Amino acid sequence: MGSPVPYGRVLAPAIAVLTALVVLVGTPSQASAAMSYKQMQNRAQSAMNSAVPYAWRKALPNVKVVSVIGGYSSYSTRYRGIKIGTYHAQRPWSNLKSVMAHEFAHHIAFHYGSRRSYGAPPTGFPQATRSTVETWADCVATALTGTRYRYGNVPPCNARALAWTKAWLKKGPSGHRRTLR
Repeated sequence: MGSPVPYGRVLAPAIAVLTALVVLVGTPSQASAAMSYKQMQNRAQSAMNSAVPYAWRKALPNVKVVSVIGGYSSYSTRYRGIKIGTYHAQRPWSNLKSVMAHEFAHHIAFHYGSRRSYGAPPTGFPQATRSTVETWADCVATALTGTRYRYGNVPPCNARALAWTKAWLKKGPSGHRRTLR
């Protein structure tokens, strides 16, 4: 038999490269450690409850995380609740809270919005974009969480729209006329 292979000298460069990748890329969130769909659903519901004030959740009691769907998208439908994508459900807590506040914002619009289009923001929302429905939801999420989660397809909420949204939300559900029961 030949001399033993110097594993330390062979593996050391590989370990250094992997360590550098972890530092550069970052570690996955604790949530990504093989959660079940039920755990992801519960986590998303908890994030929504944490981000959205009780008065708004009480005014719209049927808005719940109804399921987890595979992929990078989450969405809301007027009478069917929120479907959270696995990608969002496994993001860091602060990101998930923002996503859930964004989705809840669509339900606020369904019930208090101008009804100019499906999910249109309330009358007076000052920022018209190529996707005002999504910009409104972004403004609500930013107003409720204090941070903006960068959505690739959503024009960001500007300062004027954010101030308007904060003032509008502060009045609470009883300060606005419902446009849909």
